[in-house]
Amino acid sequence: MVDAPSLGGGADTPLRLEHLTKQFPGCLAVDDLSLTVEPGEIYGLIGPNGSGKTTTVKLSTGLYRPTSGRVLVAGIDLHAEPERAKQLIGYVPDEPFAYERMSGREFLHLVGELWGVPRERRDARIGELAGVFRIGDMLDGHVDNYSRGNRQKIALIAALLHDPALLVVDEPIVGLDPESAIRTRELLRQFVATGGSVLLCTHTLSFAESVCRRVGMLRNGRLVVEGALADLRGQVPGTASLEELYLHFAAAR
Repeated sequence: MVDAPSLGGGADTPLRLEHLTKQFPGCLAVDDLSLTVEPGEIYGLIGPNGSGKTTTVKLSTGLYRPTSGRVLVAGIDLHAEPERAKQLIGYVPDEPFAYERMSGREFLHLVGELWGVPRERRDARIGELAGVFRIGDMLDGHVDNYSRGNRQKIALIAALLHDPALLVVDEPIVGLDPESAIRTRELLRQFVATGGSVLLCTHTLSFAESVCRRVGMLRNGRLVVEGALADLRGQVPGTASLEELYLHFAAAR
């Protein structure tokens, strides 16, 4: 079992999970989980199905209330001051959502207005982010005609519209073609290069390996190992890839 990480840091720590536990009827989904996402970091959270990844994501965004423990966003207790903390978060769920009878542009303006983003700023951000994925020409079509991949792109754009400090992403490239996956990778790198931080939950180990310096591996709701990829490789002689590290530390047995 990995030792609990130091819980030092405050307002300058984008995300800190302190001894989180989530109990569902008949299932302990997350068990005394502590971790931090540092400024300018893409932190990868990986593990087998049922390990607690998506539950951790939903706890980190306030969609679930923990049975015990705390979530701090830039030092703000997410459940004591939810509106203040959530202003700092952009969230991309594992199943992208948008109102199907709206156009993509209408949906993005709705999201931006809910966040209080001025119209001029919304127009600029929608144009800029749509340009990253080259989907400007389809934004005025109804969402119900979008492919799974294009809905994923809309979800990513919506999460970034209000310039959050922390991006929480559950399976960022499911449904994306290879070019769009590469563009997503570069978008995340640019986001952290300009001061943002990312909690990334994914089964796509090659993607995690390409963007994350540090990863945490979950099994049965507990953090079994955490660290920089270079350090983890040093613990398992002869391993080179994140896939091999995953099989060693976290794969279901």
